[in-house]
Amino acid sequence: MLDEINSVAKATLGISKIDGIGVFALRDISRGETIHADRIPKIYHIPYGSINKLFPEVRDEILKSWPSIVNGSPFIYPNCRLLSYMNHGSGEDENYDPLTDTALCDIIKGSELREDYTKMANWEKVWPPNKNQWLLATNVEKVKLPMSLSVVNLVKRLIKNFARN
Repeated sequence: MLDEINSVAKATLGISKIDGIGVFALRDISRGETIHADRIPKIYHIPYGSINKLFPEVRDEILKSWPSIVNGSPFIYPNCRLLSYMNHGSGEDENYDPLTDTALCDIIKGSELREDYTKMANWEKVWPPNKNQWLLATNVEKVKLPMSLSVVNLVKRLIKNFARN
C-alpha cells in the first residue's frame, strides 16, 4: 500500500498563475513517465506509525489534507481527479499528454502541468473557439475573430508601436 502511494503521488493541486487552481509536480518527473493525473481517488488506511515510510513530500501532502490520520482515520488519495484541474497549454507550454497520462518532457518539481485542450476529440463542443480566453491567448492562429474581439491583435499593435520608440 505504501509503495503504491509513493509510486502514484507525482502531482498535487496548487494556486495557478494561469487560472485559479492548477496541477503541479510534487517532485521531478521524467519525460514519458506516467503521472496518474487521471487516477480516481482511493481510500487508504495506514497506521500513523507507518506514515514515515512514505516519501517526505507525499507524507506532507497527505497530512496537510488528512491530519486525522494521527488518530487512525482513513484517507483518500489523491484528493481528487487531478486532470479535472489541469490548465491549458500549447506548444512549449504543453507538458502533459492526457491520452497517455504521461509527461511530454522533463518536468521540474513545483512546475505547473498543462495539457492542450484542443487535442481532445470534440473539444469545440465544450470550449467554443470564439468564447474562450485561454484559446484566444494561446492559440490565436487557430481562431479567426473580428478585429474588435481580438485582444491579442491589440496587444500585438501596442508591442509593435512600443518597439518603434
